[in-house]
Order: sequence, then structure tokens, then C-alpha cells
Amino acid sequence: MIRKIDWPVATVAGLVLLALGTTPTRGETELLGPLRIRDMTPFNLLRLDMLPAHAVAAGRGSWAIEADLSYTNTFVMSDNVRTYLEGRSRRDPLTQADVDAILGLGQDAYYVDGESGLLDLTVHYGVANRSSVYLTVTAYDFTGGFLDRTIENFHDTFGLDTNGRDLVARNRSQTVLSLGGLRTSFLEPPTRGGLGDPVLGARRSWPLGGRRWSLVVDGAAKFALRGERSFLSTGTNDFGLQASLQGKFRRQGVYLSSGFVRTDGRVLGVKLGSRVVPTLTAAYEVGLTDRTNVILQLYASESALRDTTIEEIKADKYQASLGLRSHRGHMIYGFAVTENLENFENTPDIGASLTLAWVSLRP
Repeated sequence: MIRKIDWPVATVAGLVLLALGTTPTRGETELLGPLRIRDMTPFNLLRLDMLPAHAVAAGRGSWAIEADLSYTNTFVMSDNVRTYLEGRSRRDPLTQADVDAILGLGQDAYYVDGESGLLDLTVHYGVANRSSVYLTVTAYDFTGGFLDRTIENFHDTFGLDTNGRDLVARNRSQTVLSLGGLRTSFLEPPTRGGLGDPVLGARRSWPLGGRRWSLVVDGAAKFALRGERSFLSTGTNDFGLQASLQGKFRRQGVYLSSGFVRTDGRVLGVKLGSRVVPTLTAAYEVGLTDRTNVILQLYASESALRDTTIEEIKADKYQASLGLRSHRGHMIYGFAVTENLENFENTPDIGASLTLAWVSLRP
């Protein structure tokens, strides 16, 4: 099912862009680069995700500790599940009888409802001028959440489709999957949270014909040290490579990134299969004040799951993020909101992220 862009969101974004275009020019702003936020879609959550490269210039011996907290509300289902729920005609949580009926449809089907929290804690260290290494440790949290009523009220206010939210109980974490002959059902998540797989990476930047443009190359690997763990690890190692073109001007920055990740293993009990997942990110940053920047960011990616007859779950993902970031001394902190733009049935409805970093730079 294709969902049109939320016009209130598009209008707000347009007004923000208009305001950015009229921002008065003062001295140069310290530009920080694109938003470093994860793709929180259900079948992407556990695989390696190449975050857009930051744009902070750092010399040998520089270091930083970065904490990125993301929280999303996910409510997705296939058309045949929605048809079943409409026939059920009551707003109750799914029962085991409902699960058995959905799994007995004789077709690929999926239903994922809940809220997910993710904390990426990353330590960066500059091993040479323009070269650094980093280590990321990830913690997950899964819950029924609290945002369902707020999202439904927003949809009602602006006359948007509820996308089936009115067919089930609010604030529950429930999963039903029957994909490619594999059946998985969780009326409650098998774990409330825990640590995911660590990621080790390296990055290198090169100036391009002056001080305005640079090329940044990142390589990273995710290691499944403890094997497959439901909701916490795909059980396989992932490897990724990313190239970024960064342009930094007086008060504006333009960032383009293209990444490829080799992934495998299982997510939500469904085998992804060995494949390469490409992603594209485009971001525009502008200084509102000498210390505060606003970033508009677009993200596109193929779905990590392709072996299914359901077209909605195989569809490409398109998301937009709008965020603010500010720096005070060694501290960098920010906030961003992410909204899906199309193909609603494989992408979270809305997400929010917080960033907090301590940076110690050497020339």
C-alpha cells in the first residue's frame, strides 16, 4: 500500500526551508555534518547500518564519545492481515486464535506493532590527521509504548488514514509473521531489551581541490560474537563500505553519502538471505546562530528482506528527518524527528532521536 506524503509535514518542511533561505549571513558557523541516526525499520534494526559521516575536522589524538538515542513507533501489516482484522470488527489485542487464523491464511502475511528504543554509544579516536577509528556498542529496548493515541489524534486532526490502527488495542507489542514458509508469532517480545552486536569501523577523509569539499570513506564490520539472539542479533557478521562527498561553506553544508552493506542472518525469526543492501543519504545543514544548526536529511534504501510475495515489504524505503544541533564548548547535543514519505507498510510511522556528544579536538 502506498501512502501519500503528509501534507502538514510537507508544509512545515517548506516553511523551514523558506526560513533557511532568509537566514542572515554573519561569520562562519561550525558545521557538524549530517544527522547520525539509524534506519529503525523492522527488518533493518539488527543489521549493520552505515551512519552518515560527521564533518568535524580532527587531528591525531582527538577523541569523542557520542550517544545517539532513537525511539520509533511501528505499526505495519500486509493487506491480507488488514482484511482479517476488519472482519474481526473489534478493537482488542490479538489473541492466539487470531494468530492461528492469520498463519492459516495460506499466504505470506505480516503484522508488527510496538515501539522500539535504540542507544548507540560510540567512541571515536583520531589515529592520524584525517584518519580515525571508532567502536559502537548498541542497546535495545522493546515495549508496547505510549504514542499510539497521539499518532491517531494527529491523523484524525488532519484527516489522514489511520492505516488500521483503529482495528487493534493501543500500546501493545505484538508480532505475527508468515514469510517464505517460515512462521513466527510473538504476542509479546521474547526479550524486553539487551545489548546488540558491537561495530568496529575506520574512516579517512581527503580534501578535494581546496578547503570547501572533501571525500570521506568509511568501512565497518558488525560482529555477532554471541550468535543469533531474538530481537538482539541476526547471528551473522555484517560488513559495510560508505563514500561521502561533503561541501562546507560559510554557514551551509551539503552532504551526499552512498553506502553498501553485506548482510545475512535472521530478523524477527525470518531469514534475510545473503545480500548487499545499498543506501543513499542527502543532507543540507545551515547555521541559525553561531552555535546552533538545522539539518534537513533524506534517506533511501532497499529493503533487507526480498524473499517474499508481499510487494509492500519488498518496496524501497524513503524517509525524511529534520533536526537541530547545538554545540557549547566540548558538548554537542541535538534533536531530530523522522517521518516516512512513502511505502508506509514497511517503515515506522514516526521516530525521534536525541544526540549527546563530548568532543576533545586536537589541531
